Amino acid sequence: KIKEALLLQLMGGVRKTRMDKVMSRGDMHILLVGDPGSGKSALLKRITTIAPKGRYVSGKGVSGAGLTAAVVRDEFLRGWALEAGAMVLSSDGLVCVDEMDKMSTEDRAAMHEALENQTVSISKANIQATLIARTTVLAAANPKFGRFDPYEPIAKQINMPPALINRFDLIFSIKDLPDKEKDEELAHFVLSLHKRHETVAVDVPTALLRKYLIYARQKIVPRLTDQALEELKEYYVKMRSSGGDDRGIKAIPISARQLE
Repeated sequence: KIKEALLLQLMGGVRKTRMDKVMSRGDMHILLVGDPGSGKSALLKRITTIAPKGRYVSGKGVSGAGLTAAVVRDEFLRGWALEAGAMVLSSDGLVCVDEMDKMSTEDRAAMHEALENQTVSISKANIQATLIARTTVLAAANPKFGRFDPYEPIAKQINMPPALINRFDLIFSIKDLPDKEKDEELAHFVLSLHKRHETVAVDVPTALLRKYLIYARQKIVPRLTDQALEELKEYYVKMRSSGGDDRGIKAIPISARQLE
């Protein structure tokens, strides 16, 4: 399910411009929250390799300015200059943010506008600018206490502000649970990789997959049918009305952003 979602994310959605020049973003943001050692970083590294304009940034090495844009003093021009960050540089591409829970609160807040409106507004020194950041974001984070507590609701264990969580369209929780058959299979696979140093041949070569993704993003524009519209509407209403306790308090309510 997670790999399918990541593949659909790489394909991209349809960016819509209405008559009154209002834009609807066509990119889908995904958040992976999971136990350490469950392979989140490996997925992110692989996606960075095959994504057109893919960039990888990680946790403590990320600042808000590095993600969006920074105003720096230009010694040559004796004034202020604007330098684009990762989300602006990989516009029409993808940014993988690993260890998102390790970022400081101020730096995470810088992503809010870029995630939803796909722009970065700067108003510093004598520079006022709005930069385009049509970037898809794939983020990975650990739960609040390092690992998932099986007796607590998942919503309480995601240590991020609701405003940021709400901007992600898909959130996956990855739990590392002991399972004899799966553990044996994984152990055999990992140990055989250490024994033989050559890699296993993949079904689709990386270079071809990259070209295919670029072609699909440029040429394929799917449209909603009436049946799909009804299906989505029913699911959205069902999700809004289900969940939560008897007082009607929802754990992570989905909003119109997820519907879009």
